[in-house]
Amino acid sequence: MPSLRVIANFGMSDAIQQLVGKRVYFDVNLFIYALEPTQDMQPYFVTVTKLFEMAVAKQFVAITSELSLAEALVGAYKNHSQLVALYEDMISDRPELAVYPVDRKVLSNAALLRSKSKTALADAIHIATAYIHGADFFVTQDKRLQIIEGMQKLSLDVLLS
Repeated sequence: MPSLRVIANFGMSDAIQQLVGKRVYFDVNLFIYALEPTQDMQPYFVTVTKLFEMAVAKQFVAITSELSLAEALVGAYKNHSQLVALYEDMISDRPELAVYPVDRKVLSNAALLRSKSKTALADAIHIATAYIHGADFFVTQDKRLQIIEGMQKLSLDVLLS
């Protein structure tokens, strides 16, 4: 008889299954795809929804930076004031999502990363936060983002397959 874990994971792609039991960093674009899906982002919306469902089900530990909130709010303030409250609620520390502050340790690590690469400051802060808080995976749709050793980058395109 199959275990409940096998049954619960039935239908998941191999890429998504590898997240089970791990610490997974959510880049800001996951939150944007969840709350502002467009027609061309529909496949990503489905994948992001699955990731959030897995986090709620405690299949992995989802983490992000408070910087995600600041980045997501820019478009919300410009275009859709009702999205401000939704982002503030979604990107808040809760059982299914650990939201870490941008503190001195993160900033120092981000500066070190920038001193060795051409990484933008915001990206360096995300990467430093993920590293400091033990992320095994960094999920993003940012194709140009380079992740440091010890962490695996997964794009939504890979998770779709």
